[in-house]
Amino acid sequence: MCAAVDPVGGDDLCAVGDRNVETAVEHFGRYGDGAVATRRAGTLLVASRTDFAGAFHNTALRVSPDTAPGQVLDEARAFGAAHDRDIVLWVATHRDQDLAKEARASGFELRSTAPGMALRTPPPAPAVPADVELIRVTDCADSEAFAAVHRDVFANAGRPAEAVDHFASPDALLAPNVTAVLARVNGTPASCAMLIRTGPTAGIYWVATTPTTRNRGLGTLVTTAVARLAFDHGAETVILQATELGAPVYHRIGFTNFTTYDRFLLPRPVRSASQRRDAAEETDVLQ
Repeated sequence: MCAAVDPVGGDDLCAVGDRNVETAVEHFGRYGDGAVATRRAGTLLVASRTDFAGAFHNTALRVSPDTAPGQVLDEARAFGAAHDRDIVLWVATHRDQDLAKEARASGFELRSTAPGMALRTPPPAPAVPADVELIRVTDCADSEAFAAVHRDVFANAGRPAEAVDHFASPDALLAPNVTAVLARVNGTPASCAMLIRTGPTAGIYWVATTPTTRNRGLGTLVTTAVARLAFDHGAETVILQATELGAPVYHRIGFTNFTTYDRFLLPRPVRSASQRRDAAEETDVLQ
């Protein structure tokens, strides 16, 4: 069920939150270096250039709730086979219980759970430390600095640094519906966040702080800054999906849980020769 942030509009909040997630998944599929994005049978499917099994990299998302769960899984598995990728299946707990049941019955692993959170009023302006410069990402150099923060984080976590190109390319960060911010400490990129707008809703994504500059409140700083920019540009609601590490930070800012998103891992099947040919000749890429 969808829990309302306030007494009015709980179901609407889930709907706009889902729409923003859908837009974000599609956005990175459009602008990720070498990525493929397509829609089949009410399912949004994305394959990244890398085989990193991230929630936004190699992904299946049911966008039509009336699509049968078995059909969603069939499309996701076929897409994973065609592109030789493990696929992360998104399941919104307020609407996709049938899909979750089918995924579990098929033996798929629950990879992660992320609370969906929302904010309806601008947070107070953050205090910026004297050695910190907070800027908006406005050009390719800023985009590269944003990506550098994430490459540091990915490398520290043992993840492939090249996977950052899926979401932190200049095209992804400088798109008209995107606003991104970057914090530098003594001139060095240290923390960042981005938001993607869908009408009166803005979603915050890819909040990160380099390992050497953590525990200074920089994650709070960039999240608050980008949320305020969203409201400045007319947003009525700001949403995000929180990691376990980030959830306490977002609660302190004022975000409140309204749902949960589960992510199941669908391992790649063995591809046939014809499936490999189909992947090479993919034509239904979203333009």
